[in-house]
Amino acid sequence: MGTSMKDVARLANVSTATVSHVINKTRNVNPETEEKVLKAIKDLNYNVNPVARNLRSGSSRIIGYVVSNLANYFFMDIALEIDAILSKNGYNLIYINSGEDPEKERKNIENLVMQNVDGLIVAPLGRDCQYVKDIVGDKCPCIFFDRKPEHCEWDTVLSTNVKGTFDGTEYLIKRGYKRIAFVGSRLDVTMQERISGYTSALTKHGIDVDEDLIKSGSGRPRSMYEQKRGDAYYLAETLITEQKVDAILCGNALATVGVMTCLKDKGCRIPEDVGVIGFDDDFWMTMGSPQISAITQDKAAIGAKTAEILLERIKGSKKPIQEYRIPTDIILRESC
Repeated sequence: MGTSMKDVARLANVSTATVSHVINKTRNVNPETEEKVLKAIKDLNYNVNPVARNLRSGSSRIIGYVVSNLANYFFMDIALEIDAILSKNGYNLIYINSGEDPEKERKNIENLVMQNVDGLIVAPLGRDCQYVKDIVGDKCPCIFFDRKPEHCEWDTVLSTNVKGTFDGTEYLIKRGYKRIAFVGSRLDVTMQERISGYTSALTKHGIDVDEDLIKSGSGRPRSMYEQKRGDAYYLAETLITEQKVDAILCGNALATVGVMTCLKDKGCRIPEDVGVIGFDDDFWMTMGSPQISAITQDKAAIGAKTAEILLERIKGSKKPIQEYRIPTDIILRESC
């Protein structure tokens, strides 16, 4: 016969309720008592049956993380921060990749809800998120991040996208660049915010907004390696050969990969011929020459805030739904 919770409680000289609280993290337990329980669990080689535990508690201890492209370091870095916080609170994170496919995203969310997840974290593909509300309802809390939803009143965690690109564009203007282009990998609601910041800076400084200098790719999911010669590569090629731009503001790291590859292939001197600022700061931006200036998103803060809000909602928080904006910053390097 296997070891039971009662056996653990007897060896640790505590109640079975205390053992349950330690295992399920449902109540704070005195650290000394918790250590005794954990030692008893180890000494008796007691294995918790997660299925039975979940059936008893009505909780799966699982959180679904649904994003468009897990090949994007941005989503993975945020996931790691969320996972670190959730795991400390007894939850496991399931990573789901929707591949920029709305139907796949819908099915992913449906499957997670059917698995009785305790919460969802979603970077939605589209602007209209009524379908998410229809699927999830009140079955579990849902937090959106990175992309702002419409027709779905749930907490959202975003960066200060408009201010970030405004500041980046204004810096390029003050450096003397005249024909500044914008290149994004996909025209979603977040990219539209970033375009708004870009155009606002031009207008403030009396520079006409030229729609021919605003380019976005198809958003087809690719690995970072494939992005080297993805949509952004060919958009940048058009901008430097036909539009004669002297600076490019990249809407995200995926676009920056393609733009920088193109400029180097074409023999452009950076920043003398073309200045570059990327939105998102990735490790590879300092590995080559020139090092790339970047508008940084605080991915640790985005992940921490997302996890914090979700845990509060799981515990039943009734505070008003909010939109949280995490500040961006600029790191200036050699590319502009």
